[in-house]
Amino acid sequence: MIEGVGLLPYSERLQILQLTTLAERRSRGDLIEVYKASHGLSQLADVFNFSRSGLNLVCKPGKSKISKLNRVKRNFINERVMSFWNRLPIEVKTAPTLNIFKSNLEAFKIKTRELGTCGIGNFWDISDEVINRIESGNYLENKLKHNIFLKDNPLVAKKKFINIY
Repeated sequence: MIEGVGLLPYSERLQILQLTTLAERRSRGDLIEVYKASHGLSQLADVFNFSRSGLNLVCKPGKSKISKLNRVKRNFINERVMSFWNRLPIEVKTAPTLNIFKSNLEAFKIKTRELGTCGIGNFWDISDEVINRIESGNYLENKLKHNIFLKDNPLVAKKKFINIY
């Protein structure tokens, strides 16, 4: 356990630990899978429908004969990641290796945040939405009550692996 972060609000814990939300990490992982599929490095290549150029994802279903369950899986991940993938610049999508793709993706994220063009549907904007949902309303008041409860009941905190000291 890391001391001093157990009782902090979610956004502050993420910032101190230099982490992103699970939703953002999932979207980043989806983008990595699309990259792998587009470069023949994944077994999920038939799950995604690429445009003629091979750079963008498209909505139209493929012509392959697949089971109903596989069709549902294909459409789910395809729809979930399509808008994020199509917003990426060409130099990110056409990186020669997976590691270069990851570093280009991170560089694009940093550059876009520095320019202040966030909030236009990029994959990292999901974190802001999640944090706003979690910490809206009377979040801080409830968090304070929860912290007092944990300090009064250290066995509960220990059971939930929350460091209150």
